[in-house]
Amino acid sequence: MISRLRSRNSLSKHLRTMVRRNRLRSSLLCCLLVTCVLGLMWFRFRGNSYLDMDHDMGHSLTARQSEVTNQEHNELDDALSRVHRDRRERLREVCRHRKVTYLGTSPEEAVRQHFVFDSNSQIVYCAMEKVGSTFWRRLFQILAGKSKSKSPFDLSPADALGGNVHTFSNLPFYIITGMVTSYKKFVFVRNPFERLFSGYVDKIFSMAFSHYGKYIVKTQRPNASQRSINCGHDVTFAEFVKYFIQAERTRKHRDGHFLPMYDHCKPCQVGYDYIGKLETIQEDTIYILNQLNFTSMASRLQNEFVDKTRNDSYSDQTNLLFRFIKMHQKCISAHELQKIFWKKEQIRGLIDPDIRFPFSEAESQKLEASQYLKALHRSVGRTKDNKMAKEFRRAALLQAYATISRTDMDALKEILKPDCEIFGYDCESVQ
Repeated sequence: MISRLRSRNSLSKHLRTMVRRNRLRSSLLCCLLVTCVLGLMWFRFRGNSYLDMDHDMGHSLTARQSEVTNQEHNELDDALSRVHRDRRERLREVCRHRKVTYLGTSPEEAVRQHFVFDSNSQIVYCAMEKVGSTFWRRLFQILAGKSKSKSPFDLSPADALGGNVHTFSNLPFYIITGMVTSYKKFVFVRNPFERLFSGYVDKIFSMAFSHYGKYIVKTQRPNASQRSINCGHDVTFAEFVKYFIQAERTRKHRDGHFLPMYDHCKPCQVGYDYIGKLETIQEDTIYILNQLNFTSMASRLQNEFVDKTRNDSYSDQTNLLFRFIKMHQKCISAHELQKIFWKKEQIRGLIDPDIRFPFSEAESQKLEASQYLKALHRSVGRTKDNKMAKEFRRAALLQAYATISRTDMDALKEILKPDCEIFGYDCESVQ
């Protein structure tokens, strides 16, 4: 009996010991599992922290880059805003003192045709010849919803006029007054000496206005040859300037391509909100478009302006040339006219002035428009550099004005003085 009790006690003790050991093992195993889980969680946490740090750093870098880009755009916009504010203030200040003097004498019906407007966007643009008006008239058709084209360069320069864009021509005066008071108004101007020379090159030198050429020869050239009188193909810049002075003094035989800018777009009467300049046409165009809430068009032109402007001119001038060859074949040979148009593009800084016209007189007789156009593209040369192109234009300008007498130059400065004062150009120097 006693031995059985002892045996039972020994077994019970042994079982309790085994239970305690199992509990210890279980505890150790649980601790090990918890440690592993915590370790994995720690490594996962650390890994994600590094990933998140890289992700955040990427976002921070992009954000900083975006901030820099936005800052640059904002600084540029601020600078342009100051420029346009200064131009407006100058206009107001000059006109405040000279309003009566600077009214101009152009007939009202002629002035009305220069103004185009869009009632939906409430904008008014005064289109001035020889100051990017061919470009802006096409662009205005798109802004006014009159064309489905995405870019003004998609429209032919020949389509600049018309396009069902509304003008002031047939509007009652009280409606015009309301528009001028409430709509946003803008205009583009240019150095008046450069504009006058550009008008000569584009319309007289290249025989676009042969009727004016004939008139100038008859009135400004003593002992002119019969061919020159009949054709007006060889008018010099000095003769053109004499014609211009006479036309402004007598108010006869004037033309919008040569008309002083203040008499063309009436700045003292209109009071423009934005005054762009041809010298900075890309920057001013994009700024004005953004100000008028045409931001998508501004972005599009930002990327295509320079190259497409050159190509646009090449195509337009080539079309004009081959049309004029037929028109003027009784006065001038195809070879002579082709060389004139080649020189014209050199004066405008669009092809290198040192590259000669590449076709002989015999080749000119059979020359096709596509061949001439390809030759233009091959002759860009140093004009690809905008600074060089500007220098070439300036050299041509100075060379032309060097032929003007002191008397005519003084008279010219007096005629162009209002434009210089209103728009901030130097009338004492062609440079």
